[in-house]
Amino acid sequence: MALNNEVKEHRTALAHPLSPAVTRRSFLKGSLGAAVLAAGTSLTACGGSADDQSDGTVLRVGTENPHSSFDTQVTSNSWGASENICDTLVTLNTKTLELEPLLITQMPDLSDDRLTYSFELKDAIKFHDGSTLTSNDVRYSLTRLISKKAEADSFTYIQGADAVLNGDSDKLTGVQVQDDTHFTITLTQPYTNFLNMLAQFYASIYPQAACEAAGDDWGTGTNFIGSGPYRLESNDDNTEVVLKAFDDYHQGKPAIDEVDIMYIDDANTRMMSYKNGDIDLCFFSTSLLQQYQNDDSVKNDIVYYTPGATQFVNLNLNDPRFQDERIREALSLAINRQELADTVLNGAAIPCSGFIPPSETGHDDSAQTLDYNPDRARQLLQEAGMSDLSITAQVRSQDQAVMVALQNYWSQIGVNVDVQTIDAGMWRDARANGSLVMTLVLWSTLSFVGVEHMASYFYSTNASQRSSFYNSPQFDAYVDAARTATSEGEANEDTINADHQLVREDYATIPVVWPQSPYVLRPGYDGLDILVDFHYKGMTYNG
Repeated sequence: MALNNEVKEHRTALAHPLSPAVTRRSFLKGSLGAAVLAAGTSLTACGGSADDQSDGTVLRVGTENPHSSFDTQVTSNSWGASENICDTLVTLNTKTLELEPLLITQMPDLSDDRLTYSFELKDAIKFHDGSTLTSNDVRYSLTRLISKKAEADSFTYIQGADAVLNGDSDKLTGVQVQDDTHFTITLTQPYTNFLNMLAQFYASIYPQAACEAAGDDWGTGTNFIGSGPYRLESNDDNTEVVLKAFDDYHQGKPAIDEVDIMYIDDANTRMMSYKNGDIDLCFFSTSLLQQYQNDDSVKNDIVYYTPGATQFVNLNLNDPRFQDERIREALSLAINRQELADTVLNGAAIPCSGFIPPSETGHDDSAQTLDYNPDRARQLLQEAGMSDLSITAQVRSQDQAVMVALQNYWSQIGVNVDVQTIDAGMWRDARANGSLVMTLVLWSTLSFVGVEHMASYFYSTNASQRSSFYNSPQFDAYVDAARTATSEGEANEDTINADHQLVREDYATIPVVWPQSPYVLRPGYDGLDILVDFHYKGMTYNG
């Protein structure tokens, strides 16, 4: 009972802006740690629904179908398959929030000039096809990551990256292989967050031979393998993905033998499937939170996870209607963020004061919630000569409720927004090809480093692939300065300046809330870990 109360208090505390006295470290321990504690300790009652069959224990997970590749070097639209199939060189421990070695024996040595990292791989790590992971696979994976332009700005500090990025070379000269288990990575300039970026899922290490053999099919069907705790057993693209525990996993075979991921796009249907015992785990919409907090059959299974995430309105800055910053500012001023968080999101969110949430480095503790001033918004529209602004906003079903609330706020300043709900796959393609005029995005970080969270979407080379097209030399300069700073204080100052430039000077995007992500987990399961998505390797079942 005490643990259930702790979880409820955790949710309530996060329904309001945090005190400046709350440090990043204590906030993260309260958010990530509470999720892990709740999942790993309080949810151990009898009555679990795992299938104890001859083939072992099965966990059934419900999720929306992203209609995207498993290949995180070409898409960030992941629901957690890749993170369970592939490993990275280093990982973020969600309990201590420190970087730890994963595929390597220890954290790398760094040269005195802060440019060269020396790594040693663990011996005899196996990929799912039985081949052995070597330093050449690391060099191949990092080269491919840059050539695919996935979060490429984070890796352009590696020597030779620009030539790979521009297609002038297929050799990443900054990665030097000494032997099968020893290699170095040399940067062109110091980059404070480099190891944090190596922990991200898009820096997963792929087997070169299998990846090259699959070609363009890599990441589709069952053409995707790694060295992670689970191997991809089956995938029909439309209804279900099956993951099997990897017998030769270098940290030991996971206790959960099979994970069945079932595609259930509708949030209500997912929760009914959970109530009916058809699935054991799923995230659910905050719009359903009040309903299930009052549902005796579900309420004690709810866990409140606070990701490093920002929900924001993305504006296509190539659209003529958004090229006057007064119009963008007016749209921001029209939103009553506290009211929206308290009502539509049932208190499971903090109204934004900028882009970077309190859980991340570089958050500005002194900033107040972004202004709500509809009178000033109307005045700005009048000054901009925009008296009949009409916009089409295309969103996924998961974002519909919040966008409809925004639609209402904007109608009160004379702006007409037509909200259209589209398939997640169509939304992903439209965002990639730059055709979304306005949409709502929930963008998360795996590193809890604020400048990397923000830059991954709005740094000029990334924004051009996100239907944003923000291109600010000043913003990019602040990001570059934060990444190369020699002290935490300097990095935080430059990060705060970048956030201010993005949100309060250029109004290039409209942050709305920093949300929680509630989920339900069947009693009997222990050890679920979360870093944006579910990680299953530490789970056990004691039902």
